[in-house]
Amino acid sequence: MTSMTRSKPFLSLCMIVRNESEHLARCLASAKAHVDELIVVDTGSQDDTVAIAQRYGATLYHFDWCNDFAAARNFSLGKVTGDWILILDADETLVVETNALRQQLSASPSELMGYALSRTEINLLEDDLSGGLHVRLFRNDPNLRYVGRYHEQLRHEAGKPLVVDALSGLKILHYGNSDAQAVLQKTIDRDIPLLEKMREEQELNLWLLDCLARNYNRIGQPDHAHECYTEAFDRLLPHLLSGEPPDPFFWVPTLICELGWRSLDAEDLETTRLLCQRGLEWCPNHAPLHCLAGEVLLMLGFPLGAIAYFETALRLGQEGSYYQTDPCPKSALTVDPACGLGRAYELLRQPQQAIAMFELALSFDANCAIAQQHLSERSEG
Repeated sequence: MTSMTRSKPFLSLCMIVRNESEHLARCLASAKAHVDELIVVDTGSQDDTVAIAQRYGATLYHFDWCNDFAAARNFSLGKVTGDWILILDADETLVVETNALRQQLSASPSELMGYALSRTEINLLEDDLSGGLHVRLFRNDPNLRYVGRYHEQLRHEAGKPLVVDALSGLKILHYGNSDAQAVLQKTIDRDIPLLEKMREEQELNLWLLDCLARNYNRIGQPDHAHECYTEAFDRLLPHLLSGEPPDPFFWVPTLICELGWRSLDAEDLETTRLLCQRGLEWCPNHAPLHCLAGEVLLMLGFPLGAIAYFETALRLGQEGSYYQTDPCPKSALTVDPACGLGRAYELLRQPQQAIAMFELALSFDANCAIAQQHLSERSEG
């Protein structure tokens, strides 16, 4: 652990864990040299998790699991003695790309409560994602505590806005989605029962309703997922009609995009158009919504209009100016709009431009079946 001339720790790693022997050593090894205190709260491990934490010199506490992530997190925060708190999950690692981390934190404006870090998915089972900012580094302030039994969120207990900034010198790598069977079992045993219990007791927010739907899709129960999305749309509809965005807004662009693709698949173009219109009014740099809008215009036979949306998605990816609060599928910044442009130019009978766009798609993904098919058909023709 980093030596310090001061007696009180400056930066503390704070974790809650359970049966994490596969990942925990990698996580602790990544952070140990950069922090002054390791706080690990175990919630009932039956493997070697506790022994691994002790081997790395962590101060260990136990918490009786009560199906409430916020409660466990807040218990762990109460054990921290450092000025700043870093939150990691056991299946994550810390990457430090600056030599001035402590100076940056020490120089933070007094009104700044914390920092959001980017998280990159490693060996993701589903779409490759870009972006996604998570508030994981914040002051050790007793007013900063978590709320939410599932996908807990940091809040100021006095109701003040959470004043945070992005921090580029640190990032997180997430390995937890690499084991398909483990993810499936956790979804069945923990995630769905907990979310359904919360749903019975209180209305899930839009983000958690989408989480529940995705979990049902993951275990092969699309009817239950459809029920969740129907509820989400019914709750969004007054906002779609009035133009007033929902509050909180977190995850709303991603949800709107999901609902839009579903309505497009159902050939409900009026609903899809409304979702695209409001979604892009509220979040004009959301690349997946630009791709969806382009697809709608292609289906309606307006390739010139579609080109503008696909080009915007590509530009957002090239500039890195796309909406990053929610994770964004990398394909929405690269191969999807390139293929969309290729198909639009084909409809406009501009073969050279179409070929260039399909070749661009293959430069992003050499295995892109759509681009391969269109180029093959053109060479055969």
